Order: sequence, then structure tokens, then C-alpha cells
Amino acid sequence: MQNTMLKKARVAFAIILGFIALIGLKFAFGDKAFVLITSFLVIVMVSAGIAKKYYAQAIILCGGISLLIITALFFPDVAITKVTSGSKLLDIFIEIKALFSDSIAKLGLIIMVIAGFSRYMNDIGASQKLVEICITPLKKINAKYVLLGTCYILMQILALFISSPSGLALLMLTTLYPVLRSIGCSKAAVASVIASGICIDYGPSASGSVLISEITGYDLFSFFVDKQIPIVAILFVVIGVSHMIMQAYWDKKEGEHHKQPQEDEQVMASASHIPGYYALLPVVPMIILFTFSSLLEEYLPTFLRFKIDVVSAIILSFFIAFILDSLRAFDLKKSTDKVLGLFDQMGQSFITVVSILLCAQVLVAGIIKIGFIDTLFSFIPSEEHYAILMIVLFSLLIFLGSVIMGTATVFNAFAPLSAEVARGAGISVFKMLVPLHFAASLGRSFSPISGVILAVSGFIGVTPFEIIKRNSVQLALAYVLMMILSIYLL
Repeated sequence: MQNTMLKKARVAFAIILGFIALIGLKFAFGDKAFVLITSFLVIVMVSAGIAKKYYAQAIILCGGISLLIITALFFPDVAITKVTSGSKLLDIFIEIKALFSDSIAKLGLIIMVIAGFSRYMNDIGASQKLVEICITPLKKINAKYVLLGTCYILMQILALFISSPSGLALLMLTTLYPVLRSIGCSKAAVASVIASGICIDYGPSASGSVLISEITGYDLFSFFVDKQIPIVAILFVVIGVSHMIMQAYWDKKEGEHHKQPQEDEQVMASASHIPGYYALLPVVPMIILFTFSSLLEEYLPTFLRFKIDVVSAIILSFFIAFILDSLRAFDLKKSTDKVLGLFDQMGQSFITVVSILLCAQVLVAGIIKIGFIDTLFSFIPSEEHYAILMIVLFSLLIFLGSVIMGTATVFNAFAPLSAEVARGAGISVFKMLVPLHFAASLGRSFSPISGVILAVSGFIGVTPFEIIKRNSVQLALAYVLMMILSIYLL
């Protein structure tokens, strides 16, 4: 009991001492030093908390609230929210409510609906059918290393419709893995290719893409076509060819190329009972968005020039899939039960992805309100080479954060802040955010605690470090090439 009371007294004393230190810092060194040091301390404490595996959302939210409280106390002239309540401290929580409301209504809803649709496609067997049809022509390729590289490219294309790295990997393990093993590919080589299947997040269904579209106000599908495809098309080919070379190198070095193909215990999951047209269902949202996008508007007759947003397109696609599945099953009870997965996944995506975005918005609001961005960039020259250096440094931080945490959601947490940094430095927001988005997913593929790597290594029976070793050259080459392409193409 006494120890607990002593600890509480120490914490209270530390808080009081810290508050006195802040006052002394402001009056001794001025506002700029106060803003920079205080903001850096909060960011470091947030980063340290995440690294120690504290609940990231709580740490980020507390960091944002702390900065807003400091702003209210030390800079009373700064408006915390648009319409004040009359109390600066109450304004903090009114602003948080406004941020939450806006984010959930727009970005949060998009992410949840995409996640739910992806789960529904899996539950009705449409994702499995799409994979099965795509794999069939690959069986005719005899050159095993060419097949490995081709399979990587196929997986990245499938990522447009199956956005979960772990979900796509598990589908590949039950469909593609037996095919590759049967033609003599080593376990480690197959594991490496499958684990890197979504090493680059992209496309309208990726949460990072949705976030960039929301931050920039750029149409989501147009962003995918204009800003992502020119880069990822080159990266996919380069990584695919690198897989052909590096997997052959490692097999030769480890003596795997001398081993005879052996029958594997895993049995290919069959989707033969699912109609072929089910393979089109995951693609329907892409077809709708592409057909009614600005890219094709001038080619459509006037009566077909509709406007449709991502959420509406996905809900329409779900309704089409539900009707088809109900007619096929001719069992309304069974068909409606499958919809449970859609809403369950929407809830899960709120817990894992949307919540961290909401908390990140509060942290960004605190950083902006206290004046950190304006103060920081008052010291930074505006020449082009400084801008490029800043992009590289930020991408490295995001990359390392993804490696440490094993997830690409690091980008979601810091994207709003990075966008403000880019605007303050006069850099194109796309030039800043696109390489950060790609760096986060590449970092996840380098992490031994990444969910997809752990799933693949456990299923096949190789260590996560063996997968990372075999993929290190490909991913490092992709990172460097991605940075070059982003800087010069965006």
C-alpha cells in the first residue's frame, strides 16, 4: 500500500515539475524553442510507447490531447475549434468530437465497407474462385523460377480485389502452394514469394490509398490510375524478375535445386463447386468505378454519365453478389447468414485501422495547433534538394516503424502529419505521401513479426528470418526504385 502511494506521489511530483519546466522553457528560450522541444518530446514519448507495445491508439490519443492542453494553457490566442464553447479546455474535446465525426463519416466508412465486402467475397467463395481461375494458366509454365516470378506479379494484381495480405497469403497457400511444389519449387522459395505477395499496398481498396485520397481531395480511382499505376507497374516487373534470380541463387546455395519434387501433405482447396461467374464478383466494384470515372466520361453517352462514390459502388456490388448467391443457393436463411461476416469484418476494421486513424487526427491537430509545423519550416530552406531529403527521411522513418511493429498501419497514423509537413515545405503532397505509403508496406514485408510472414512460415515450416533473407534483395531494390520513381514521376 505504501509503495503504491509512494509511486502516485512520485508521478504527481513529476507532473508538477514538468509543468514548471515548461513554463521556464517558454520564458527562458522563447515560443519557437518551446514549441519545438515540447512537440518533439510528445512525439518521442508516443513513438516510445508504441515501440514498447502499449496500445497504440491510447498512446497517440493521449499525445494529441496533451498537445492541445498545452496549446490552450500557453497560447490562449490560438483557436482550438471553429466555434468556441467559451472554455479553452472544453474546446479541446469539442474539437476531438468534430474530428471523430468527420473522419468516421468519410474515411472510416470507406475503410469499413471495403473490409466488409472483402470478407463477404471470401465467405461466398468468390475470392477462391478468382484465385483458382487465375492459377489455371500458370500450371502450363514448366520453368519453375519463371513461374515463381509470374506468381508474385499475379498476387499483386489479385491484391486489387483481395486487400488483406494475410487473407491473400492463406488463399495462395491452399491453392498455389501445391502447384509450385509439384513442379519442384523449394518450400523456402514458395514461402518467400507468397509472403511478399502484397509487399506493396496499392489500389482503391487499400486503406492507405483511401487516406491519401481523403487528405488530398483527389478522386480515389483517378489517384490509383494517375499516381500509383505508373510506379507499381514498373515495381511489379522488377520484383518479379528479381524473385526469379534470387530464389534460384538461394536454392543453389542451399542445395535445394538437387532435391526431387515430393508430394506435399497440403491438399489444394477446391473451388470447383463454385460457378465460374463468381470470379467476377470481387471485380465488380472496380468495373463500376472505372466505368463511371472521369477517365471514361467523355466516351459515354450523356444518359450514362453517372457519378458514383466508392462506398456506393461497393454497396451496389454487395447487393448484386447477394442476389446471385441467394438465387444459386435457393436458401435465403443460408445466404443471409453469410452477411454476418461482412458486418463482423467492418467492426474488426474499425478496431484495428479506423481507430488509429481517428487518434492520429487528434495528434495531428495538437501538432498543428501548437504551431510545430510553422515553427519547424521557418528554419528549413525551400530549395528542391532539401525537399527531396525530407521525403527520404520521412519514408525511412515510416519504413523502420513498419519493420518494428510488423504492420503498415504506421503510415495511417502519421500520414496526416506528413501531409502538413509537405504543405509547409512547399512539397507536392503526393510526392510525400505515395512513397511513405509504399515504404510502410515494404517495411511490413521486412518484419519477422508481420502477420503474413508468421502465417506463411508457420504453414510451410520455414523460419520468418529465412523468408526475409530470401526477399531482402528484392525488397531493398524495390524500395530504392520506388523512391526514385516517386520523386521523378509525381
